[in-house]
Amino acid sequence: MFSASTILALCFGWLAQAATVTYDFNITWLIANPDGLLNRPVIGINGQWPLPYITATVGDRVVVNVLNQLGNESTSLHFHGIYQNGTTEMDGVTGVSQCPIPPGGPFTYNFTIDQPGTYWYHSHETAQYPDGLRGPLIVNDPDSPYKGQYDEERVLTVSDWYHEQVPTLMKSFISVTNPTGAEPVPKSALMNDTYNLTTPVEPGKTYMFRIINVGAFAGQYFWFEGHTMRVVEVDGIYTDAAQADLIYISPAQRYSVLITMKNDTSTNYAYVGSMDQTLFDTVPASLNPNATGWLVYDNTAPLPTPSLLDAFNEFDDFTLVPTDGEELLGPVDYSINLDVKMANLGDGAS
Repeated sequence: MFSASTILALCFGWLAQAATVTYDFNITWLIANPDGLLNRPVIGINGQWPLPYITATVGDRVVVNVLNQLGNESTSLHFHGIYQNGTTEMDGVTGVSQCPIPPGGPFTYNFTIDQPGTYWYHSHETAQYPDGLRGPLIVNDPDSPYKGQYDEERVLTVSDWYHEQVPTLMKSFISVTNPTGAEPVPKSALMNDTYNLTTPVEPGKTYMFRIINVGAFAGQYFWFEGHTMRVVEVDGIYTDAAQADLIYISPAQRYSVLITMKNDTSTNYAYVGSMDQTLFDTVPASLNPNATGWLVYDNTAPLPTPSLLDAFNEFDDFTLVPTDGEELLGPVDYSINLDVKMANLGDGAS
């Protein structure tokens, strides 16, 4: 048994480490051209797009003061993957856990994060976030099982990108003129909400890449040419390190991978996010499904064209083992099977 003095010491030690991190977010419209093909309105924060990261450490209280200056749209912020135990009203799902933030209105999100890992935040008002209101949320962990096994971190987001704004997309999607309910096909793939991304690296160093799919629809295959990934976290859960050459990241999914750089600086290497085109009812001939970045060992050396893949043989994430060692639940007493049918009534909505 712990003595009262020991318990108090532990409590005060924890309080001394925890902090309050505060963000003041003024949400407004901006103009951006992330794929280099079209200037279009996007939803930014504090005059910035891509959006600022939210970063915290396990145990921190996060306070986000939001002011909605979109003018003609309500909004909200959802902190994707955060459990919100005891703070359901801070989950940001409009019509479920909160009312939407009206144009010109403020709202303060205030909650404590007690889970480490890679997350993201985005609007949960209608289908708004494909217009740009989405960004990484990183929760650092002083007690990570991989502490000391890497030198630096990098954050990479992948996403699909549409030239039309969400209201236009939704009107054509849920319509009798779209009787099969075919989802809109993106115009481009993005990486860190841009294209032709470069990441300076140093030979021999090990980096942890936090990779987040912030897209609206398309899953993405992702790989680093000439380098092997070691998967160590998926969706906020640490896993035993598992080698992978190519991973598949569904929308909203997150991976953390460790990659050790080569000791040779003579060559730069591409890394690629490629949209899963099997999801699209039609694939326009003009569509480039890939977003490419480069590990830059030498900024005077050329950036090589990525190699073409004959097939996407992605890593099987069902083989991952959580580091907590928690065993699967045992046999159940009763098993109930539900058969679900996705019926289409030909009106684009049913």
